[in-house]
Amino acid sequence: MTAVLLLLGGAGTYALVASTSDPRADSFDFNGDGYPDLAVGLPGDTLNGNPNAGSVAVATGSVSRLIGTSYLLNQDSADVAGAPEEGDSFGQVMASGDFDADGYADLSVSSSFEAVGDTEGAGYVTIHYGSGSGLINARSRSFHEDSTGMPGDVVKDEIFGYSLAAGDLNSDGYDDLAVGQPLDSANGKPNAGTARIIFGSASGLDASTVISLDQLTENVPGVPESGDRFAEQLAIGDIDGDGNDDLVSATIGEQISRSSDRGSIHVLLGPFTDAPAGWNTINSADVDDIGEFVGSALTLGHFDDDPYLDVAVGASDQKVGEDGAAGRLAIFHASADGLSPDNVEIIDQDTPGIAGSPEPEDYFAADLAAGDIDGDGVDDLVLGMRSEAIGTATGSGAALILFGNATGGIAATDSVWIDQDVAGVPGVVASDDHFGWTVGVLDMNGDGLAEPLIGAPGNGHGTVTLLEMERGSMVSATAYSQADLELEAGSGEDAFGIALPK
Repeated sequence: MTAVLLLLGGAGTYALVASTSDPRADSFDFNGDGYPDLAVGLPGDTLNGNPNAGSVAVATGSVSRLIGTSYLLNQDSADVAGAPEEGDSFGQVMASGDFDADGYADLSVSSSFEAVGDTEGAGYVTIHYGSGSGLINARSRSFHEDSTGMPGDVVKDEIFGYSLAAGDLNSDGYDDLAVGQPLDSANGKPNAGTARIIFGSASGLDASTVISLDQLTENVPGVPESGDRFAEQLAIGDIDGDGNDDLVSATIGEQISRSSDRGSIHVLLGPFTDAPAGWNTINSADVDDIGEFVGSALTLGHFDDDPYLDVAVGASDQKVGEDGAAGRLAIFHASADGLSPDNVEIIDQDTPGIAGSPEPEDYFAADLAAGDIDGDGVDDLVLGMRSEAIGTATGSGAALILFGNATGGIAATDSVWIDQDVAGVPGVVASDDHFGWTVGVLDMNGDGLAEPLIGAPGNGHGTVTLLEMERGSMVSATAYSQADLELEAGSGEDAFGIALPK
């Protein structure tokens, strides 16, 4: 694998939650035809002789769930800001929302290692606005720390855009973009972490309205400390059911006082003005059985039938028994008061009903995605295990489908294990395929059911497997490579599938 695959413990996790009456477009429906489009990051793509310059593959959805037309979006595309350079990693992270509320979903794309001027690894985010013809149009623009109106200074390897999330944080009807920079300095503390909120408007994301958040900002808990990595992962949704979207930050390196535990989950309550309206926090030391870099993955879902969004949190480096980095999942059930350490489910491979067993460096829950897979009106959870060994094939990888319940939330019963040795799943088990490095969900045919997506960025140039599920069983699996999308495979390690729709 390339260095691109080694940076992220799980590809960025994001969520957009909107009611059926919301005038904004469904996320990832870039051409407004009612069918979400498949967007796949391949940050290792070679362009104009530049390895790891990166691209995003886009394929239109359809009523038949079959892939329609497809194209590559990158910094060599007409009207896209910047130029492809070695190591930019365009497509490392993506998030979709309707930033101008015109009925077409837009796509934000991170070039995590993009140089700004002579400053390497500064980071760069491009915005691609949807239209009747999709994302290829003259409206693309870019943001980085040297952009007019953007708070902060360009510094080497601080990686602006490490995480992204979209949602309406100021409740004005336009989706906003949260940009995480966990390696940024705050109050002089290296790698303390910051986030920027770029607010949407009728003309799209507006740099003149950007606010910056760190742990000195009003209603952001804690204080900046070296290595906190505030905004390591971000997600947006209405956690407390008050009608306002909230921002959830996984502050993965937060050192808990008088404890060896690391990691906090910060819920920053909307609506946002120049700061959040309030906050709620979970510290790993307050939750039994987790405490190793809590927040390596993050997603939101209605895993039961109450009006509150639940928060699923990966602790993929968690030791289970004597097995280091075997990994655990924590699901926090919210209420009108937010999250509580007393209302949590803990799941790992020792949990009855979960296949396999904890092994060193499985990285269980390294990536997460949520959606209603079985059509019962309750969200389900897709979980990646990027380095699960299948037989003697180390790093082959696996995924797990966990189903929600109207009462009780996510349960281990009826869970479905997926790897490339399961009957009906295309491919062959091989070392370092990393099947399940990333996971996603997408309603490809617009029927209201979310199809799980499993990325295997180490499988050749990379593959994405689309699953059709029933509760407790897999109906079908279809694997896509770049060639299957009628896109020419690049040279080198493309890492196709390292970023997927959430």
